[in-house]
Amino acid sequence: MAPLIYYKCAKCKMTYSSYENAERCENSHLSAVSVKELEYRYGVYPSRITLTFSDGVEWDYIFDDSFYMGNEVNHAYDKNKRNFEKHKST
Repeated sequence: MAPLIYYKCAKCKMTYSSYENAERCENSHLSAVSVKELEYRYGVYPSRITLTFSDGVEWDYIFDDSFYMGNEVNHAYDKNKRNFEKHKST
């Protein structure tokens, strides 16, 4: 029986049959170059942050504890969706 060999991207965990494809996937992921805390609801960790990536795109992240129900979530979702569509078209 022949062994099954595959390679896994360390960042997104996708598997590939070749080392080159897995390495290309790993190198395609962007790292955040800055983090801006926007809001603290409780505790020591921020409940809302904005990350800026090396290509200049900003993404808002909100801690999902089912506490946010209003415009904050909708605004972050809409902004991320617009960024994704813009980034996908380039």
